Amino acid sequence: MNTLTFLQEIGFRDAASFGEEAAALGDLAKIGAPIAPAFVLPTSACAEFLSSKQARQILSSGTGPDLHRDLWGLPFPSRLAREIEDFYRRLSGPRDIFVGVRSGGKAGRAAGITDLLSAIKRLWVEHLVSVAGRGGNPYQEALPVLVHQEAVSDFSGRLYTSSPELASADLCLVEVDYPQGKERFVLEKSTGALVRRLVSGLVEGETDPQSLSELSVWAAKVEQVLGGVYQLSWKSWRGEFVFEGITRVFLPKSRSFALPLWLEVSGDIGETKDIGGVVVREAKLAVELAGRFPQKPVLFFLEPFNFDQLDAFREGKRKVGLKNLHLVLPPVRTVDGMRELKRYLSGEKIQRGPNLKFFFQVAYPSNVILMEQFLRIGVDGIILNEEELARSLLGTTERVEPDESLLWAIKESRRQSQLDGVELLYRATQLRDWVLAEATRVGLDGIIVPQHQYPQYSRILQEIEGERLVSSPLSP
Repeated sequence: MNTLTFLQEIGFRDAASFGEEAAALGDLAKIGAPIAPAFVLPTSACAEFLSSKQARQILSSGTGPDLHRDLWGLPFPSRLAREIEDFYRRLSGPRDIFVGVRSGGKAGRAAGITDLLSAIKRLWVEHLVSVAGRGGNPYQEALPVLVHQEAVSDFSGRLYTSSPELASADLCLVEVDYPQGKERFVLEKSTGALVRRLVSGLVEGETDPQSLSELSVWAAKVEQVLGGVYQLSWKSWRGEFVFEGITRVFLPKSRSFALPLWLEVSGDIGETKDIGGVVVREAKLAVELAGRFPQKPVLFFLEPFNFDQLDAFREGKRKVGLKNLHLVLPPVRTVDGMRELKRYLSGEKIQRGPNLKFFFQVAYPSNVILMEQFLRIGVDGIILNEEELARSLLGTTERVEPDESLLWAIKESRRQSQLDGVELLYRATQLRDWVLAEATRVGLDGIIVPQHQYPQYSRILQEIEGERLVSSPLSP
């Protein structure tokens, strides 16, 4: 049984063993993105390096000045070395090639199996010394390693899937590197059209923006598959692009925090510039706000079979022609219940389409477990209902403090929303730092908060994201 794996064989759910970068690249490879051929050593490979009695004795001796030397003196496990050589040859063929080796934000390159084993060992040893130096447990912080084929290139650079220059989700930024400078192109994702060209340092000649248009297409696809904003390193040779690495980027945009906050309101609201959207429980108010703020999505929470509200919602859509007014479906426990609900709405002449999105409300464990089947019926977004979901996960009808089962629901929902390309929002009922931290980590599309609590939520988000508003390398 292999310890190692090629990128195409892993994805989002394998991030814990193979690292977030490798998992992200694996998901992109599955949709045909031009990813450099690569294989990954999981955390278990590093654990195998530390499995000998000699390694345990070295690590138990503390963090003395000889720790680096003693760890470097450990033999490379022979079984693992043979497997790495086999995977390397499957990349290189009979002749040695250069490969990039990355782990824990550090990188190197190697040519040949001996050089590659040394490069991997060097990354492990430096990481283990660092962990021991800060009092961590090396056995609990084993590190995966990504090994990718180095591409020949005419020129290279980086793709930011959303533009840090203009903080717009409709634009991407492409950088082209030169020995003493770089070009920066802001492009429209939908058309590849040039919006702005910037130059820093010394640039030889001028790159044709049209030659970079393929990257703008991939910018939109990457965000659709992975969610969030990413930076990808790329190379181009004879007009063909290849991506070699990926990094998560957190943009401040017009707010001082990256995760959008939506307001759940019951009355008038003022400025909407810094919010992701508006959620309303009263149909007439939803219609009014959608008309006042046509650039913001407005979601109407439909109570089960509230005919008066349903009539007001339908009339508002029909008479005013609002394209930003959408529907949050009532909670249902079963997949058949979802089919019946959509059939009922269709009979009421309320049908999902380009100008009317349906949001699936997750309130029961069955909604999470069978989410793939629920989404197949046809919805555009998911809303996790914190209060209802926490109660049903813990099997009670009383108000309850959520536990780790809620984190499981968030992670599973995010995974499925990425696979199906639908939006994922979280409807919060109480300010909980640990939930916001998890929402930020997995990259939800927004959090719905009570209007009066917006200042508190925005402050906590600033604190949580304070160290992540700049590029944050993913662990490979």
